Amino acid sequence: MEATVLYSDQELVFALQQGGAHAFENIYKRYWTRLYPAVYQRLFDREQTEDVLQEVFAYLWVKRETLSIQNLKAYLFAAARYQAIQQLTRKRGPLIFFEPFESMLLEAESPEEKMIAKELREWVIRYADTLPAKRREIFLLHIRDKYTTKEIAEKLGVSQKTVQNQLGSSLKGLKTMITPVILAILGSRF
Repeated sequence: MEATVLYSDQELVFALQQGGAHAFENIYKRYWTRLYPAVYQRLFDREQTEDVLQEVFAYLWVKRETLSIQNLKAYLFAAARYQAIQQLTRKRGPLIFFEPFESMLLEAESPEEKMIAKELREWVIRYADTLPAKRREIFLLHIRDKYTTKEIAEKLGVSQKTVQNQLGSSLKGLKTMITPVILAILGSRF
């Protein structure tokens, strides 16, 4: 295989699963430049973006024989978004986790992405149901109703710092709970 335009994604995936290094090179050339801006807009760091893309493509190569990929483009974009989220949460903690997670839910375009977003929303609501009453109220006002911490503090008559602390605890728990769910959903869909 010499030119990426001559082969469909399905043909490249099939050849990749057979151990084809040329197929991998073609996938890499076809998608690296498409994935780069999607990851960079989340990380705003060239080196981190390149690291994330290297992880995505390294995983694709290592797991090539066992991956079941129905839609290569959707798989790679979902994997890149997930790795970008992982990169952000490793560096900045639970509060920064929600921003890319929320954009993942809101930016769903394909039917597969919309289904994943729906499942993730359901998991977030299930998670909220496990929280103590006051923390659940703060969490839902922020997540579902899009209130700022200041607006929540005013509405509930508590300090903004209390709201921030409660949200921090909630988001840390959400991160712990939702990461394996994201992996499971992505694994079952692609």
